[in-house]
Amino acid sequence: DAYELWEGDKLRGRFYLDMHPRKDKYKHAAAFPIQVGLKDRQLPEAALVCNFPGGDDGSDLMDHHQVVTFFHEFGHLLHHLFGGRQKWVGQSGIATEWDFVEAPSQLLEEWAWDPEVLKSFAKNDKGEVIPDELIEKMRRARDFGKGLFIRQQMYYAALSLAYYNRGSSMDTTELAKQLAEKYAPFKWVDGTHFQASFGHLSGYSSNYYTYMWSLVIAKDLFAFIKAKGLLDPKVLTSYRKAILDAGGSKDAADLVKDFLGRDFSFDAFSHWVNKG
Repeated sequence: DAYELWEGDKLRGRFYLDMHPRKDKYKHAAAFPIQVGLKDRQLPEAALVCNFPGGDDGSDLMDHHQVVTFFHEFGHLLHHLFGGRQKWVGQSGIATEWDFVEAPSQLLEEWAWDPEVLKSFAKNDKGEVIPDELIEKMRRARDFGKGLFIRQQMYYAALSLAYYNRGSSMDTTELAKQLAEKYAPFKWVDGTHFQASFGHLSGYSSNYYTYMWSLVIAKDLFAFIKAKGLLDPKVLTSYRKAILDAGGSKDAADLVKDFLGRDFSFDAFSHWVNKG
């Protein structure tokens, strides 16, 4: 399906949704830029490729984690479209530093956990709106074990860096085991080769740490927006103009400062880790 993004009477971008599985299709969910936008010259275009229920499988209800995934990938898509009006290709779309690139999509995930937002669309097969008590249980479950999650992410980050800052000769399994003993919350299982299925090793090279560093910034942005109202058009428009519209025209730290009125802080992330 094809969609157009309009701002008033001005066409700003175009995107395509390929949402359901089919034979030999890409198996995960991702946003793919198709055309980089240039101011007054060409529209930004992108596609969202997913494998959610629907299509030929007879089901059309998504699990909540699939909704979160959709919000995340749609965050990347919006970043590409809104940021695609720069003068130069190298600054257009998602052209920020790698340790910021996940922040807008991680930020958009938060709306998939907000009761008001969820109740606007989340219904079961009987058409009943998701109840408040279920949302609260989901939010508590989300917070459970997040310390373990962060430690595991630190293991992935350390592993990706370690593989790329050494020479070409190394025992990848032995190195993975050594780092697991130092960083991972769970013991290494002999005879396994986790690194063989770690897809981000080729996609992100040594930069897997960007997920957690971007999350620090995303939590700070979210705390700022939440204090003003998650559905407040004034603060959300301000966020879009300061950060998304700018693409890579400024350093990411400066974009965040333009929006927050200060440098980004670790405080919101620390509060989330310790208090939820």
